[in-house]
Amino acid sequence: MNDAPADIPSRGKRTHYRALRTATVILVLACLAAYLWKSRHQIAGVLQIHPRFLFPMVLVPLASLAVNGWIGRDLALQFGARLNFVEWYGLAAVNSLANYLPLPQAGALARGVYLKRVHALPYSPFMATLMVTYATAIALYGACGLIGLTILHVQGRASPWLLWIIFSALTAAVLTLTPASRVLPLPANLHGQLRSLRRHHLLARIILLQAALVALTSTGLWLACKTVHGGEAVSWPSSIMLGLIILASGIANITPGNVGVEQFAAELTGRLLHLPPNVGLVASAIFRIVSMLTVLAIGPIFTALLARRRSRLL
Repeated sequence: MNDAPADIPSRGKRTHYRALRTATVILVLACLAAYLWKSRHQIAGVLQIHPRFLFPMVLVPLASLAVNGWIGRDLALQFGARLNFVEWYGLAAVNSLANYLPLPQAGALARGVYLKRVHALPYSPFMATLMVTYATAIALYGACGLIGLTILHVQGRASPWLLWIIFSALTAAVLTLTPASRVLPLPANLHGQLRSLRRHHLLARIILLQAALVALTSTGLWLACKTVHGGEAVSWPSSIMLGLIILASGIANITPGNVGVEQFAAELTGRLLHLPPNVGLVASAIFRIVSMLTVLAIGPIFTALLARRRSRLL
């Protein structure tokens, strides 16, 4: 009875958050549709697809799932959860598949529930693994971006000040991986689990795997650029800039699959880097479509395998 008054505001906040997120999704997609309509003639000139790059592009999301799964495997192992191939690769596939649902962080929620019920991994250490995953990724995006901008500047190419600011801000996430994270308003047990992950000499391996993800995403975007007219002028270093901004824009996952936000981020970055008009937007859309179709093809298979394993063990 005493819990009722506290539950009402909580329920109200959740309803307000869902309404705000729904409105944001509609606004983003409406803006994307309006931009596509306004730029339809320019985009039509870019859309001259060269299919020979599509097959190697399919390999990129498959490899990215493997790297994401390996990161999750290594982090879960620190808390005693030993995952076999079907589990660690399958959870990465299910995570990507669930992120296309209209629910915030649905992929992480699905992984957390599975690890809790099948491997008895409490939610608190799982949250610690998420924090380490996101912190290493964000800090790496920032550091790689600063290095890439420095290279572009030395080469006499465009290195916009706005990107310097964005990547510098992202690099600050490295503080989460240091004892300075004590100032964060987190539960004491979560602080302890973060310290445990820092002590296990794990961060260097996670950072290397995150770097592999950056390289894979950049390669996928570079291949996507090659498929469209004008994209042959996009170098791999420029694709790295596009990949880093797209990866960073997906941290919050505002829209299902980050659709719309990702394309706006790629278009803005392409303009800042003086890439041919609309190449960044179209290339990111093509890469997103290929990635989505790949995940939709294998995600249900691994969902069924994990569900069968869970029912067998429980």
